[in-house]
Amino acid sequence: MVSIIVTHKKDTLYLKDCLESIAEQQFKDYETILVVDHTEDNIEPLIEEFKDKINLKVFYLEDKHGVSSARNLGLDKATGEYVYFLDNDDYLYGDSIKLLLDVMDEDTDMAYGRMKHTWFQKQAFNDSQGDDDDNNDNGADDKKVIYDFNEPYANMLEKYRKLDKITVLSAIYKKSLFTDNNIRFNEKQTYFSDTKVLVQLLNNAKNIKSNEESVYVKRHHNDKAKNPAISQFTREETMPDYFVAYKNAIKAAGTNERIINHLYYILAKFVVKEYIMKMRWSEDDRWRNEFFTELATLAKDINNKVLKDDFTHAEKAMVKSMKHNDFAKMKKKAMRVLFNRKIVKMIKNPRVRNKTITLYVFNKMKLKENWVVFESFMGRNCSGQPKYVYKYLQEAYGDKYKCIWVVDRKGVEIPGKHKTCKRFSLKYYYYMNRSKYWVNNMRQPLSIPRREETVMLATWHGTPLKRLVFDMDDVHSANPRYKDIVFKQTRAWDYLLSDNPFSTERFQSCFRFEKEKILEYGYPANDPMYAPDREEQAAKIKEKLGIPKDKKVILYAPTWRDDQFYEAGQYGFELDLDVNRLQEEFGDEYVLLLRLHYFIVDQLDLSKYGDFTVDGSSYDDITDLYLISDMLITDYSSVFFDYANLKRPVLYYTYDLDKYRDVLRGFYLDMEKDLPGPLLLTNDEVVDAIKNIDKIKEQYKDRYEEFYNRFCCVDDGHAAQRVVEKVFK
Repeated sequence: MVSIIVTHKKDTLYLKDCLESIAEQQFKDYETILVVDHTEDNIEPLIEEFKDKINLKVFYLEDKHGVSSARNLGLDKATGEYVYFLDNDDYLYGDSIKLLLDVMDEDTDMAYGRMKHTWFQKQAFNDSQGDDDDNNDNGADDKKVIYDFNEPYANMLEKYRKLDKITVLSAIYKKSLFTDNNIRFNEKQTYFSDTKVLVQLLNNAKNIKSNEESVYVKRHHNDKAKNPAISQFTREETMPDYFVAYKNAIKAAGTNERIINHLYYILAKFVVKEYIMKMRWSEDDRWRNEFFTELATLAKDINNKVLKDDFTHAEKAMVKSMKHNDFAKMKKKAMRVLFNRKIVKMIKNPRVRNKTITLYVFNKMKLKENWVVFESFMGRNCSGQPKYVYKYLQEAYGDKYKCIWVVDRKGVEIPGKHKTCKRFSLKYYYYMNRSKYWVNNMRQPLSIPRREETVMLATWHGTPLKRLVFDMDDVHSANPRYKDIVFKQTRAWDYLLSDNPFSTERFQSCFRFEKEKILEYGYPANDPMYAPDREEQAAKIKEKLGIPKDKKVILYAPTWRDDQFYEAGQYGFELDLDVNRLQEEFGDEYVLLLRLHYFIVDQLDLSKYGDFTVDGSSYDDITDLYLISDMLITDYSSVFFDYANLKRPVLYYTYDLDKYRDVLRGFYLDMEKDLPGPLLLTNDEVVDAIKNIDKIKEQYKDRYEEFYNRFCCVDDGHAAQRVVEKVFK
């Protein structure tokens, strides 16, 4: 029997995934030992739900605290021949434990599998996501570790270059390996307690095997401010335990030179990667005093052979100075290391070079009070709120303001007098640093040094249906640091536009933003929908796109899926809408205008549909597409809030509603009760809805009116004027 030891401190959402993954194991000869560490959560419902499913036995820490104490209690209570540690915020993928048992035999004391790192909850995870072994955060200057999965020391220890990463997780152990060798977790340690234990296990195990098909999913926390994991506490908090863990691990290694040398290597890497940054920039004097003294004491034993590879000449000199407890000399060498790295980065990375020039040159130049930088959707086009703020600024004030547009490609149509610059070019940094005003409808890059006098107008780009940032329990997009990054970016906003009272309330919570800075003035991009000549403008746009005058237009504008990504800001998309069927049914009456979200980079081949489809994804301004569309088909995109200003029918093709609502995002509205159109789950329902669009308009007439009054109540064609007069006057 296997004793699965789970420790719990807080967050039942994580724990539920953990316990569910145990229940899904096909192998059933196990007991689950849940050790509760003084939690404030109500876990009784989960205990009741899983007690029979996973042979659950619950124990509580009484006079002790911490994961080390919890694991030790779990070991004491375990009755199985084997033990397996599973943190409450992690989960198993597939039949992980059975796969490890398959390679165990009488002479084998432990077996390990793969560890995958993700920030996705279990329902959204698949084996292609995340990174194996989380070994990509060692710094751009480090070489990637290549190791043999079947070699225990390489796989369980040497691939890790940080003390933080060493773990007893993802492996199964004979319980006797712990009891016969008196291996226990140090209950005085909050951090790094796995280090010594793993060293003892490797040193005492008679035989160690592996199974690459067994997968343990290490789930990282993505809201460090609200719910930090142990690994997300500050270095200042963890350093005392760092020293204890290192000393204990060296002692536990005994005469095992291979383990000792790798621990030396980890310490040397810490000195040349992390310590010098803290010594250089941290305001905490402990890095220059007591932490240095402790590190120097530990470093004096580092074998110089360890420094032979993977360290530059300057880094070796720095470690050797620390070994001799010479802070002044070490600091001098450290400054040389940092200087060399900066030069290398400036040569290799134009963005680093431009940022450095900005700090030392542009930042010392006078700020231009009448310069305004505009950027829409990360420089992809001239559209959205920035476009219409810009147009009104020029119409009302002429040449009073010098306008600069950030565009990443040639051929972007920008009306009026302006300058352009490419995103992250030297000219971009020049204009961004010298301009008094920034107008942006996305989150600005953190790499831009912002002057205190700069005024930033964040216009945003829609009324939120999907939960955003701090209103999300979890993040399933491509960046696990999403919440931390957004928090830093939004602190630089001086104003944030809102289109209605609903958005104003949501923006306060999702961005943690002050109400006093939110301008509930309407969206400038919606002004054209109230223009007296909108029909004439629509006719010109149809002609420009080559759409026949006698054809009506269906605009299909789906959003991106958080879990279908290549990298941050680069998402894939699978077209689930049956375009062939729509062409057969409506080709004589309609044209299908496809508009993908700007995050979606997949190119869809529409040529096989002939004149029935028009690709509007590369068209700059979606407001123009609204004006020519007779109906909108969307899913969870915010486009329907803006489109509702035209009071034209909206259909919702929500074929993956359950997953999107319950796993990926969640909504601020009740999709079935609040939206001004039907939710359609199949292509048959889409076809039927289009055929009966007049009946649907009548059916949803009252709800549409309520929706319009709630979400379009501020827009009146003069939003740009209100914004400009407030911000620029």
